[in-house]
Formats: sequence, C-alpha cells, structure tokens
Amino acid sequence: MLFNSIVFICLHLISLISYWSLKSQKLRLYVLLISSLIFYGWHYWPGLLLLIATILINYGLSWAVDTYKSKKVFTAAIAINLLNLCWFKYIDFVFENINHFFSLFSSIKMPEVSYWLPLGISFYTFQFLGYLVDLKRGDIKRETSLLRFAVFKCLYAQLIAGPIVRASELLPQLKEKQTFNLTTFQKGFFLMIGGFFIKICTADVLSQYVDYAFLNATTISTLHAWISIYGFAFQILGDFWGYSTIAIGIGAMYGIQLPNNFYFPYRAISFQDFWRRWHITLSEWFRDYLYIPLGGSKTKKLIYRNLILTMTIAGIWHGAGWNFILWGLGHGLFLALERKLGHAKSAKNLKGIKLWAKRFLIFNVVCLLWVFFRAENFQNAMDFFSTLFLPPYGTKMHHLETLIIIILLFALLSYSLGKLFIEDRFLKLNLFKQIAITVLMLLLILGYAEAKLDFIYFVF
Repeated sequence: MLFNSIVFICLHLISLISYWSLKSQKLRLYVLLISSLIFYGWHYWPGLLLLIATILINYGLSWAVDTYKSKKVFTAAIAINLLNLCWFKYIDFVFENINHFFSLFSSIKMPEVSYWLPLGISFYTFQFLGYLVDLKRGDIKRETSLLRFAVFKCLYAQLIAGPIVRASELLPQLKEKQTFNLTTFQKGFFLMIGGFFIKICTADVLSQYVDYAFLNATTISTLHAWISIYGFAFQILGDFWGYSTIAIGIGAMYGIQLPNNFYFPYRAISFQDFWRRWHITLSEWFRDYLYIPLGGSKTKKLIYRNLILTMTIAGIWHGAGWNFILWGLGHGLFLALERKLGHAKSAKNLKGIKLWAKRFLIFNVVCLLWVFFRAENFQNAMDFFSTLFLPPYGTKMHHLETLIIIILLFALLSYSLGKLFIEDRFLKLNLFKQIAITVLMLLLILGYAEAKLDFIYFVF
C-alpha cells in the first residue's frame, strides 16, 4: 500500500481514531498491529505470510539467544536472517553470474529462481539483526511480549523503507501508554503533509525527466545528461526524504517519536559528512554493527579495508546488481582516500569560498556516483557516463529548461522546508502562517497527485 493513496489515508484515519479512542495500551497495540498487517498485505498478500513467519521465528530466536548465551546459537540466528534475505534478494543475481561464468567454458546452466522481492525485506531484516546483536551485547533486555515485539517490527510508519528504528528507541515507547498531545499531533500532521508535498510535487515531477534521460542515454546531449544527474540527485532526496518525513509524521500522530533520517545531505563538506546526513539510521547501523566490529578506525592498517568493505556491503544491501556494488565501492574508496589525506578533518575549518568549493566538489562526485545507483544495469550506467563526457552525435533535448527550473526551485525549497521539518520551526510560527503553509501544500499535492508513483526505496 502506498502512502500516497486514498486507501492508505482511509486506513490511517480509521487506525488513528481507533487508537486514541481506546484506553487500554494492549488494545492500542492490537490496532497498530492489525493496521500494519493490512498495510503490508495490501500490496501482495503472500508477502504478509513471510513477514509474520519472520516475526515469529525471530521472537523464538531472541528467546534462544537470551536463554543459552551461546555464540553458536547467536551465529545461527544471524545466519537464518541473512539466508532469508539472500535467498529472496540475491539468489537470481548469484545464479545469473554463475551461468555467465560457466557459459564461457560449457553448457552447464543453473536453474532460474523467479521469486518475488518482498517489500521492505532489507529494512526489517536489518532491524531484526540489530535487535539480536543488541540482545547479545546486553544493551537491551529481551522483549517477552509477542504483541509488542510484532508491533516493534511491523509498525506501518517505518515498515517498508525505514527509518531503521532500534529496539532501544521504539520498544520503551510501545510499553508506555501515550497521552494525546495536540501540539505533537499537529506537528505529525504537518510532517505528513510536508512529506507528501516533497514526494508528489518534487520527486515525482523530476522523475519523468530523469527516466527519459536514462532511457535515452545514448541519444541525449551531454548538457542534458549532466542536468539529469542533478535532477536525479534531488529526485531521490525528495523521494526518500519525503517518505521519511511522512513516517516520522505518522509516528508523531500516535505519540511515537521516530528518528530523523536526513539533515541537509547536499551541504556536506566531505564524504564522511555526507553519510552523517544521508539515510542517517542506515549509516549508523553500518557503523555500529559492521564497521566497528570489523575494527573501525582502531587499527590504521585495516581502516581503509574496513571503510571500503563496509560501503561495498552497503551497496549490495541496496540492490542485487553490479551497478550497486560499484556505487558502494565508489563511496568506500572516496571515504578511504579522504581518511588517507586527512581531508575530512581539515574540511571542518574551511570558511567562505573554500567551504562552498568543497561542498560543490562533494556534491558533484556524489551525483556522478548516483549514476550507478539510478542506472537499470551496468551497461546503462556506462552508456550514461559516455554521454556525460563524450558528446554524442545527433542529440535530442527534452524540456531541458523546465528541468533546470525545477531543480533550482527544489534546491532552494528543500533548505527552507528542512528548517521547518527538522528544527521544529513550524510550531513556532503563528497559527495563521501554519494554516497558510499547510493549505498551500495541500492544494499543490491535489494538483500533482494523479501519478501516484512508487517510492524508490520500496524495492530495497
């Protein structure tokens, strides 16, 4: 079920009214659980069976990890979750590459496994893994209530595409009966509307121009290609930031605080800074559960390996394809290079034109790496890079002036909206300005809501 659909709005309203009408916290949790299961199963009901089974299995695994305190049991619990993720997300990619390799020498061919990709499997698998690791470390206590455990995992606000909420952040809020607070509810409503506005009125509008550019990578002009990668940079920001803002707003309307996931990422002055601002909950997950366990920055000889390996795995997490691997590898190499040259530390002291020059450099390299992320496959990425640097003959233009205007408008708008969303400046405005801004966004949403495009991160 898409956030930007009438069905979801109806489900959300019914769930909200039911939730706040009930006095029992247990009944409220049942409302959240049922709403979340309907939300997830609406897209493809067999996926709901997998989600329920995964919740039940991990509830049992958490009991075993907590009871036996065994490294073997913990390793088995982690392996089960990873195997589940790998089977559904990577088995086709693995078999495809094996077939390609053996086709060079013989006619041996691995069978095709045409499984669907369950919605949000990457997100909820990482949430399970984080929970098990925290339990093993003793950072949290095992959740004994299956109801709370299930709601923690499948709360519809963050089920499909995050933020990746940790048990220590969400479970205590589920245990405590929330008191209705008009200010918090008002903030949540505004964040929902703001998230819809960013998604529908910017990301979805940009997508039509970006899609055209990548579908015609060999025929568009070099200028068109460059403007289009800037277009995608703001499209994916608007799409994912919009989703995260809606999710945080939904949580606030229930009195539940979800973590912020973005903080002006294109103002970053280094790659390290970028990953502290972009998809924050995922960056922190990889830092705490992969990079630091690998050794982090403690061992100078291995720090570069750890950075490159962590980011390459982050690329694989995003998708089963060589283009995603190269995207993650690219970020890892630049992070390692920054660390080697000490640029991340020195950038903190930059001012004036040097500061903006560094931001310009980081932004453009990030945009170039986005080509691997957006491309349909490796060949599509190579075609697009060829157009970027080698002007093709007989090129076509496709409303390029409109695309440039949209990008500039969103670049200016995103900073202002970010201030309102992230720093709670909206609540500090007088009531007239709050209503005026909200009504204006609603009118624009209704004007552009016809497309109803999926969120980009739904496929991860």
